[in-house]
Amino acid sequence: MNTKVRLYLNHKISFAEGHKFGDSGSYERLSGIVSFALDPEDQSNENIVDLQYAPRNSDGLVEFKADLDILKPTDLNKGNRRILYDVNNRGNRTALTHFNDAPRTSNPITFKDAGNGYLMRQGYTVVFSGWQGDLLPGQELLTAYLPEALENGNPLEGTVRQEFIANEEGVLSMPLSGNKVIRSYEPTDIDGGTLTFRQFETDERQLVPRNEWSFATITTDLTGSLKVSPSPTHLYMESSFRPGGIYELIYKTRGSRVMGLGLVGIRDLVSFLKHEGTDSNGAPNPLAGGIDKSYAYGMSLSARVVRQFVYDGYNVDPSGRKVFDAVYPHVSGAGRLFTNIRFAQVGRYPRQHEEHQWPAERYPFA
Repeated sequence: MNTKVRLYLNHKISFAEGHKFGDSGSYERLSGIVSFALDPEDQSNENIVDLQYAPRNSDGLVEFKADLDILKPTDLNKGNRRILYDVNNRGNRTALTHFNDAPRTSNPITFKDAGNGYLMRQGYTVVFSGWQGDLLPGQELLTAYLPEALENGNPLEGTVRQEFIANEEGVLSMPLSGNKVIRSYEPTDIDGGTLTFRQFETDERQLVPRNEWSFATITTDLTGSLKVSPSPTHLYMESSFRPGGIYELIYKTRGSRVMGLGLVGIRDLVSFLKHEGTDSNGAPNPLAGGIDKSYAYGMSLSARVVRQFVYDGYNVDPSGRKVFDAVYPHVSGAGRLFTNIRFAQVGRYPRQHEEHQWPAERYPFA
């Protein structure tokens, strides 16, 4: 394959306290990092937005990496020779919860974390990796570490739109990204920007006076009192947000990651695990010789990832080989993602009331 893949699986532990899952036997968990060095001139990567602005190494390749976890039979020969790739939802694992009735956890280790053991009894090797590049650190979420696009050595600049809807009275501050685990695009000018309010999507926008809002957040001082502190990642409303209505903030920002690399990382990781014997450092593929088929599963947002992955043509690797033999996008609707674009916002998509301006719902819907 054309992409150079390197595995750094620094942790190996027994899974589910060594429990034997029928004929599959015991399982082990391998965890670490997978790194990629991708050829930006390869035709298979030509649709990645802003790839031409990604920094290149001395070989002219674009580097990025992702968190990686593998749950596999301790004796791979006892497995069913199938990978189930769990497309995580905003960094959260879902497959063990939905197939095994297991409790949700970011660190599956114990027998309880195996739930009813269904996937293990069937002999699946379950693979998890980061694909989303805008998750904040320190959340124990599966993350992709994607390069920032630079033009002549400088971060890209542009205009972004954000929406905010408070679900209750008394909300004073919200993250610009709309989600506490998602990285926000910071304003280039904390005194700039335009904020409007409307009750429903088709209502006329009403300008919110600039002295009624600011880029700030609420903190607590040593006495326990609330304090308004400037913040480039939060929107503060002096009189609190009106519940249910749509606030729309438009402002200038700088700094955009090459977010389209996240899906390419899925392609190249699964292709490597399925087909290759060693990585680019000569380290062994822990699944070498033990995999015939691979399946992808995603739910809700991560099901949209599955749909986008197939639509973008990534189910064929750079060598022309099939990546997934079957995909299961669960409760995705007909939508895809707002990800392979400058200043992407992966988690935003149109619903009945909100976020109609984000083009995640587009033809074809099949």
